[in-house]
Amino acid sequence: LIHFSAERGGLMDPAEVPQLQWADPVSSSPRVYGRKQWRAVCKVLGNDNLLAEILVRLPPNPSSLPRASVVCKRWLGILSDPEFLKRFRKHHRKPPLLGFFEGYANRFAPVMDSPDRITASCFSMPKSSTPYSDHREYMGCRHGLAVLVNKQDRKTFVWDPLTGRQHSVDFPPGLDDAFTGNFCMWRAAVLCADAEDGHVHGDCFLSPFKLVLLCCGGYNTQAFCSVYDSVSGVWGGVFSTAVSRIISLLRPSILVGNALCWLISGGDILVFDLECQSLDVIEKPAFYYVTDGCFQILRMEGGGLGLAVLLDLTIQLWERKSNSDGVVGWVLLKKTIPLEGMFPRRMNSVRIVGYDEDTNVIVLTSMTGNFTLQLDSMQLKHIVKRNNICYDPFYPYTNFYTAARQGSRPGRGESGTNCDRTRSANILSWSNNLGNFI
Repeated sequence: LIHFSAERGGLMDPAEVPQLQWADPVSSSPRVYGRKQWRAVCKVLGNDNLLAEILVRLPPNPSSLPRASVVCKRWLGILSDPEFLKRFRKHHRKPPLLGFFEGYANRFAPVMDSPDRITASCFSMPKSSTPYSDHREYMGCRHGLAVLVNKQDRKTFVWDPLTGRQHSVDFPPGLDDAFTGNFCMWRAAVLCADAEDGHVHGDCFLSPFKLVLLCCGGYNTQAFCSVYDSVSGVWGGVFSTAVSRIISLLRPSILVGNALCWLISGGDILVFDLECQSLDVIEKPAFYYVTDGCFQILRMEGGGLGLAVLLDLTIQLWERKSNSDGVVGWVLLKKTIPLEGMFPRRMNSVRIVGYDEDTNVIVLTSMTGNFTLQLDSMQLKHIVKRNNICYDPFYPYTNFYTAARQGSRPGRGESGTNCDRTRSANILSWSNNLGNFI
């Protein structure tokens, strides 16, 4: 049973069960297992430690643990143990891409198919007392956390979409005083500061995180940023550099190595090195006369900085590399991505509206909706269907969705959702039959 669970993403449908030719432990002529083999299987499944070793290898899909947890109370007890969940995340390390927030905190575009499809109803929305309806307030997600900015109240909010917990931080005094009353564009980024186990702790509010706030005035020639440390609870110094144009509103930050990168309107890149505590500008590789919707900062396979440029229906790829003299510069890669013929019908206009740095997936918008394109495999998937081009930025959200377990009580800050109840109802009809074999 577990062998097939690991391969297929969870427990199987009853229609498939007869194909396994289940062994009858009472029968004198077992079809697959002999009595000794069956006793050995029962002995393994009867040992909690060995069973946990098997269950921890279930796929990291949202449906895996909810499905397994309804087999019996014993399995539920193992799967709902916080130590098991910690081991589960540590074993898989890389959480799946659940979908994209569409410019707002309450709009979510799933990318996984049923039964792993996670909708907006599965999240605990931020408190309504803070205005989240304006897409300019929503700044993106990373390591399971989202960050939002309230310019009117001069506050930033770090929000956990799965639990609804949030942490508010006042603007740093230096930035707040310098730009009060001035036209200023604010951007923010959040990241887990504890790199152990690959930032997959399940609740980064229990681990240190860093919050980076960036501002760039529409009539200023300087960009300023500061870093908040959740351990000390204070902001660091203010860093600045000269910029020629404002930071693009259509692009969140991209984490490349130890640096956070923002797209400057027109194609240049603003880079804040978290380790060196420096703020610099990298000029675009060539003179492109295209809109911001045609540029996308990339994290390349080797961990370096890259840039995708959409020209008509072809994506060019650039990467920062060192030459023989050790000088770092832009290199145009031989690989190009022709979009012509990839869509269900001919497209005259396509723009980039999102990117996931962990899976190397970009989001494209067209007259028929939004598509994800995996830049390595070239796999295209239609995730949002509409009859017009939507330029709202798509913010990727990756996490281990382990909160929905039928029969378990909601944890701190969690609540049962329609998503949980629907998924549980789909499997309760046959899970008890499977439980008889365990």
